[in-house]
Formats: sequence, C-alpha cells, structure tokens
Amino acid sequence: MNNILTYAICICFMILTGCEKDGITVTTGVVGIVKYGQGDCMPSPDPRTRVYSDYDGEIFFIVKEDLDNLGNGDLALLKNNSIHFRIKQGKLSAELPVGTYLVLPVDVYIYSDENTITIKPGEILNKDFTFFKCTTY
Repeated sequence: MNNILTYAICICFMILTGCEKDGITVTTGVVGIVKYGQGDCMPSPDPRTRVYSDYDGEIFFIVKEDLDNLGNGDLALLKNNSIHFRIKQGKLSAELPVGTYLVLPVDVYIYSDENTITIKPGEILNKDFTFFKCTTY
C-alpha cells in the first residue's frame, strides 16, 4: 500500500512539474511503463498467461495522419522516419509535439486503439503500454 501511495505522489509531482529525461524537462509528451513479451501464438494462448518484462529498446511514435495517408506505401520506412527513443527497463519519458501517434516497439507492427495516443498542448500523458510479439501463428 505504501508503494502505491508513493507512486501516486510521484505521478502527481511529474504532472505538475514536468518530467526529467536526460536533464531535460518534459512538458508536453508521454510518460509510462512499456512491457514486452513474445512467444508462441498457436494455438491462441490465453492473454492472461502471457509473460511480460520491462522493455529495453527503441520505441516509435508514428504520426497517425501519416499512417492514415500511407496507402500502399512502406510502413517500415514510415516507422524508421518517425520520432523514436531508446528506453531502458520499461521507463518511457518522451517529449513529443502535439498530435496523435501510433506507438510501437522496434519489431512489432500492430495497429490498435490501445497503442494510439493523443498529445495535447502543455500536457503530459501518463500511459502504460503492453506489447506481445507472436513468434509462430
């Protein structure tokens, strides 16, 4: 219970004062935890039995309007040209321009409302993400 209270106080403090990333205060963007797992998807596993750990790697923020206008274009190229950050131990703290983004780790291509965020002026969005990569179908 004490950890929950401490976490809540920290979140409130970050929202009120901004978040620090490499000595830079994040005033418009997103903070949260990114969890990642991978494994066999045949037969389709119960999502509650999947194992996740804190994500270490690149996280991409694809502008949703660019994705919507991609047509038959190259999603991998769009992703590689998008805003991206390297995160460690699942800790996400990213300064982002105002807009709507699809959030994806380096080797996952899943379009979902769960990993679509909207950044508003002067706001820090507190959002956690969970991604699962199927190694077999």
